[in-house]
Amino acid sequence: MTHETTTLNSVVTLLKLQNVEAPLVFETNEGEIGGGYHVTELKQAFITSIDCGGNIDDWRETHVQLLDGQTGEHMNVGKFAAIADKSMAKVQHLGEAPLYFEFALKNKGLRRYQIEALTPDASKIKVLLTEGQAVCKPAAAGKAVETANGCCSSKSPKSACCT
Repeated sequence: MTHETTTLNSVVTLLKLQNVEAPLVFETNEGEIGGGYHVTELKQAFITSIDCGGNIDDWRETHVQLLDGQTGEHMNVGKFAAIADKSMAKVQHLGEAPLYFEFALKNKGLRRYQIEALTPDASKIKVLLTEGQAVCKPAAAGKAVETANGCCSSKSPKSACCT
């Protein structure tokens, strides 16, 4: 499962192959989401952007927002899959766009994560989440240069402007 191809559809398909009663535990490098967490919102974002090279881009993203729990049990796989299925039935294309999770441990702030791995073990299904990084799209595409004001441009040969 790669970041670019991870969708809600693909995650739910994988989850339905697991024990539906198993706890679904989201984990970041800072720790696990607390028991009693819940899904507060599933949303679809339509984004139109202009990058530092003047390139315009449009895309869609799906965001699952989680409220960290402090007590109780972790949501089981079956319940999460049912919530996702119901949401995808009501919001067209929700399951098809790149997937991100929004939450923060102990609900201190709000961060955006992508799935790094989904791993079952004997007692739970673990979803390892990693934070993304800012990317200069022209530099990543090999089209960035430094201009007089320090911004990137795609009109001249590549420099180290945004790398």
